[in-house]
Amino acid sequence: MKKLRIEVFFLTVLHMLVDGICSTTIYASLYKDNIILPTIVFIGYNVLAFMMQPLVGFLVDTVKKERLLVLGSLFLVVTGSLLGSIPYLCLLFLGLGNALFHVSAGKITITNSNQKLSLLGVFVSLGVVGLTLGMLYYQFSSLLVILITLTILIGGCYYLIFHQKKEFLDETQKKQSLNLSLTNIKIVMIVGVIIIVMFRGIIGKYTVFNWADEAYLVLLVAIATALGKLLGGVLADKIGITKTILISGLGSLGFLLFARDSIIGGLLGILLFNMTMPITLYLLYKMMPRYEATAFGLAAMVLFPGYVIGMYLQEYPTRYNLIILIASLLTIIFVILFSKEVKKSEFY
Repeated sequence: MKKLRIEVFFLTVLHMLVDGICSTTIYASLYKDNIILPTIVFIGYNVLAFMMQPLVGFLVDTVKKERLLVLGSLFLVVTGSLLGSIPYLCLLFLGLGNALFHVSAGKITITNSNQKLSLLGVFVSLGVVGLTLGMLYYQFSSLLVILITLTILIGGCYYLIFHQKKEFLDETQKKQSLNLSLTNIKIVMIVGVIIIVMFRGIIGKYTVFNWADEAYLVLLVAIATALGKLLGGVLADKIGITKTILISGLGSLGFLLFARDSIIGGLLGILLFNMTMPITLYLLYKMMPRYEATAFGLAAMVLFPGYVIGMYLQEYPTRYNLIILIASLLTIIFVILFSKEVKKSEFY
């Protein structure tokens, strides 16, 4: 268990670095002063990095070489960051490298989590911090150099320590085909969890903090988001999914409805709101045994459509209270029902 925690620590730091490299490169090299290229970059990167994740995840589940693929993803991302003068090739490397890293490292974390949500929360937490650092400080040329150097050093250490570790599945399981039995109840649950994740994408973009007008305040929002993801997993292990989702759903609803105009209220609201992330990953994983990377990819895929919907809804701020009320209540209901079904049913 100790070695697993060390591996998840490595992957968590690499998660922040990978997202940081992608964000820094995109803002520094690809967002130029014209209309066409930034639009292509925005759509192209998010399609490659997010919406391609289920397909990339399925390939990872089939190949079963997660650690090698993690290293491959680091190579793609670092190489892409050096190709800023060739925009479309840079975009391709960054997007596919990011997608491959998330599903490969996500599969390692999920498969070795031993039914613990805390490790899932740790792994998914720091990506948003890396992304925000790149977005805020991309103009500092030394930032990309530091991120690339750390990625190479930490990635190299990761390979030396873990590349000879045994595969997750025993020989009997390896010989089994990856047949996914999709019963009606399982399909309903998978769709329901995907809807919950999309709600998170919508509300995450739809929520506007008027006080976050300085770089350090935007970074504080990112840190609160990361802490929420981490605490969601830890709390779910300690007090159970039902109590955690009630705290997260009702707490975030209260703060985001009535206190988001204050810094403390807004930060607490976004922290509580993001506690659902490791829970939704866990539920998808339980519904799709031996398809951990695909499950991770499904959760990521709908974040981009949710983000776009949230952008659109920003034009209608008066609807915010109603939409977050609906999203929070449906999230609570779906998670409680699905977690009980997962607990009483045998999905393996």
